[in-house]
Amino acid sequence: MQFITVKEIDWLTANIYTTEEINFTETMGKITIILINALLLSVVTAFMNMKFGYQIIEGKARYFESIETDLEKNVVKIHTPAHNDVMESYQIQDFLQGQQLKCLPSINQCRLRDIDRKTAADAGQSTEAFVHSWNKGDTTITSENSAVITELYYVNFNEVLDNISLGDALKEFYQHFKYPLYKERKVPHDAEVYNMTHFTGSRVKRAFVSLSDVCNGEGMKTVYGIDSGSSCTRLKLCKRKEETLVDCGNKHITAPMIYQCLCCKWVTDINSKDCYCLKNRSN
Repeated sequence: MQFITVKEIDWLTANIYTTEEINFTETMGKITIILINALLLSVVTAFMNMKFGYQIIEGKARYFESIETDLEKNVVKIHTPAHNDVMESYQIQDFLQGQQLKCLPSINQCRLRDIDRKTAADAGQSTEAFVHSWNKGDTTITSENSAVITELYYVNFNEVLDNISLGDALKEFYQHFKYPLYKERKVPHDAEVYNMTHFTGSRVKRAFVSLSDVCNGEGMKTVYGIDSGSSCTRLKLCKRKEETLVDCGNKHITAPMIYQCLCCKWVTDINSKDCYCLKNRSN
């Protein structure tokens, strides 16, 4: 036999509920709401974080470039495997912080610089372009249909950064590598830039002394040398006209390895004995 000690009456319906029944109903209602919210959150979170990629055809090379976007944090991660003379690279772009970090396992380096908004696609743009391409059945990028963008950046190997100043997303990403971290700087637009065909490295202090003798007291100049090897990313970028995506094109963003060099003022060939380039910290 069930004993009802407390009763509440709904006078409009003449129904009688025990307090325990009311509490149970309210509790189940709250649990249901919590479960619905959790389900919605998981769906939204899954949508906010996407992993996708493109099949790349570059000459004889065939590879898959993987991309991960976080729409909430506006972060893009890109992995490009080694191919041809291009090094494997892992890159993260934090558009809220305005910085990007690229790590190159083959040379044990990570490089930090500001994002170039003219060539980069944020999380929303990257995701939107892929979805648009996927809907058209076009997720392949080839060399023939790509516009090449060359980024000219160099690093000073005497300046090693710590990771204290990195934002949370970049700092977490960097923990997977922990290579020496360098700051990339843009090569001045009016700089002298030459191709390097052989090693011309030396310690900076020794370079100053040697060049002071070799240059016959005529002084030195700073030039930049492009070496073999590079890193690159390939993206589909779309322009928006009102509510429609138009002019979706393929971009091949390449970054050659560039070194800062000291040369005698008369030098026009960076491979001569009158130049010294700092190519790593051990030189």
